[in-house]
Amino acid sequence: MEICVDLKNSTIDKSEIENRRDEARSLFQDIWEKKLSYCGWVDYPGRISKSLVQEILDTAAKIRSESDILLVLGAGGSFMGAKAVIDMLEPPESDVEIIFAGYNFSARYVREILRRMEGKEVSLCVISKSGTTMETLTAYSIFEEWMKNRYGEAASERTYVITENTSNYLRRKAESEKIHCFDLEKDIGGRYSVMTPVGLLPVAVAGIDVQEFIAGAAKLASENAFTEANLDYAIVRQKLYGVGKNVEVFESFDPYFGYFGEWLKQLFGESEGKEGKGILPYTMTFSRDLHSMGQFLQQGTPCFFETLLSVDDVEGGEALDYGVPNTALESLAGKTLNQINKCAERGVFDAHVKSGIPLVEISIPKQTPYYIGMLMYYFEVQCAVSALLAGVCPFDQPGVEAYKKETRAHIQELDARK
Repeated sequence: MEICVDLKNSTIDKSEIENRRDEARSLFQDIWEKKLSYCGWVDYPGRISKSLVQEILDTAAKIRSESDILLVLGAGGSFMGAKAVIDMLEPPESDVEIIFAGYNFSARYVREILRRMEGKEVSLCVISKSGTTMETLTAYSIFEEWMKNRYGEAASERTYVITENTSNYLRRKAESEKIHCFDLEKDIGGRYSVMTPVGLLPVAVAGIDVQEFIAGAAKLASENAFTEANLDYAIVRQKLYGVGKNVEVFESFDPYFGYFGEWLKQLFGESEGKEGKGILPYTMTFSRDLHSMGQFLQQGTPCFFETLLSVDDVEGGEALDYGVPNTALESLAGKTLNQINKCAERGVFDAHVKSGIPLVEISIPKQTPYYIGMLMYYFEVQCAVSALLAGVCPFDQPGVEAYKKETRAHIQELDARK
């Protein structure tokens, strides 16, 4: 496996890990053989059709040729995976701005987007697996009106829908208005959908090589990819949870990994947080958060373990040459920012290890579409197996309906007050 997973500082004895390997492998086999519902994602990178990939590429080329902005409306897994990939990989000279909305009810946020759209050519992508996501459809009603005022009947030619391949409100609307619609397989949940059109279309519009992204995931999407020690991270997570480490802090020294952390939060939070169980996923970006949370990590309540996300080969960076002797920064002269950043990464890692904090390091060789695709697929597998090791189903989210029900009740109260 080209992903390097270093568990030697996890504080979990190797023999304890080895004792659960057969169990973890058996659970992965259940996922691979789709003995559970919503396992369609597990082999998807290896079976996505060439015709669908070409359709995505052709659609992205059309959007890029006629648009300054692609406005993507979606909540949760309908946008976070794509935003994570774009943030980590978007070319600096991308000629289309990707704006994400439809995941909150903030009037201020909508006004700001409308301001940014003034005088620009816009395409719209609406993503909802169920076709009924309240935040997404609310935003759609607002931006659909803007599109129709701007483009008239041609607005439908600049609108794209991604939804489940069964009848629902959004699909019926798309079909009635002749809007281009991409299918999302029913057996793939939103937080496991980044390799489907949900993630691929916005990523392709951003100018990122989606074929390489898929290829990285497909490299691991096989029945024999997760044998021997390749599920040890999932095992270690549950071992640490068993000794009171209830929080996992995902860390990176790259600010552009921020939304990757948000994607991980949803992936692990919705998959494991059930039946009074689950490790709370938390994200930090260093060095920024060292100046607010570094003290707590070093000496605070020992309820957590850390997972460092790292890239081995970080290219670029200008050398610093201050030319002023005897200054506080003299030792930095001639070093690149990337070299200094890597020194900070290793220094924090070593300090935390010496403090006895359980620490896992997961690294990829380079920050490219291929390795980011591989890394995201790796975490999907580890998350699913980890949840099953904990005794919960990774693919449902029964608790989510509770707040939706209460929100609908309050909205109905507004009608009663009229």
